[in-house]
Amino acid sequence: MGVAASARSMIQRAMLERRVRRSLAEARAGLVRLSRRPGGLSSEFKRRAEAYSGDVFGTRQHAPWLHLYSECRGEFREGWLPVSYYFSEVLDRANGGYQHMARHRAANTALFGSDAFPDLAYCVNGRLMWADYTPCDPSELAGQAKDLVFKPDHSGFGRGIRFLSARDLDAARIARLGNGVLQPRLIPHDSFAQIDMPSLATLRIGTVVGHDGEVSVRTAYLKMGRKAESHVISASQVRVPVDWRTGLLAADGYLADWTPVTAHPDTGDSFAGRSLPGLDEFVEIVTSLHRKLPLARYLCWDLVRDASGRIRVLEWEGGVVSFAEATQGPCFADLGWARGQSNG
Repeated sequence: MGVAASARSMIQRAMLERRVRRSLAEARAGLVRLSRRPGGLSSEFKRRAEAYSGDVFGTRQHAPWLHLYSECRGEFREGWLPVSYYFSEVLDRANGGYQHMARHRAANTALFGSDAFPDLAYCVNGRLMWADYTPCDPSELAGQAKDLVFKPDHSGFGRGIRFLSARDLDAARIARLGNGVLQPRLIPHDSFAQIDMPSLATLRIGTVVGHDGEVSVRTAYLKMGRKAESHVISASQVRVPVDWRTGLLAADGYLADWTPVTAHPDTGDSFAGRSLPGLDEFVEIVTSLHRKLPLARYLCWDLVRDASGRIRVLEWEGGVVSFAEATQGPCFADLGWARGQSNG
């Protein structure tokens, strides 16, 4: 291995170790906020989690996530996948570099060829083009949408999103935006506007490619923003599990720091009894899209139903497991992702 390659490998290992440490810190802090019982996690759950982590994952290092899952569900379940183990051992094997295609917004048309994405135009290397890659003049945008949302490449967690007026865009301003996608600012359907927030609530669905090549849903949850925010931001979002078979929301949701809530903290609207209709339509769209790009085993899709009733896929990314496992897991026990098991 050359000096440059060795240096890159060291940097990548250091970044991975830092990511694992940060995830474990999140689990420990979340457990404190999540605890519903005096004295915190029961000694039985703690003992079983630590033993399971050592036996299945080769070290007790990953037990904090199993502690959090246990406290969240009020029981210990075999088959859970700790986030720290997912980062350190599974993600690269399951998805490799293919999940990073999602960072390049203009690839949506080439990869999926689907009008499920509301992509209006792409800013790429100083050029503006329509979603079909034909040249676009900035003056033409106003004829398609009044208000636009710009999402830059290599962004995530709600960072970097900008809201723009189509009338104010010219070639110079387009160039300053950098690479990314322009989407119309959507008005949600009534089913997505049940809890009145300035930000657009989105449904996240996680899909997996199984050993047999079939695509299936493993998790679904509603992501909502806060009152003072223009869009959903990961660091402050409110998440509520959704049964993808029935569309029913769970009675309990969670703040970004794992504080449990039964109602939106800004409006007081409870989650119990609410539902998102037509979940089978959402499932059909995301599974068909994943079948077009089965190179990454686990992907997450953020969707919304707009005011016309049409389902739109706002973005996609490599799958995250923490909320899925804590609220609906074990979600991945059949995939052989634990230590020493085949990846299928």
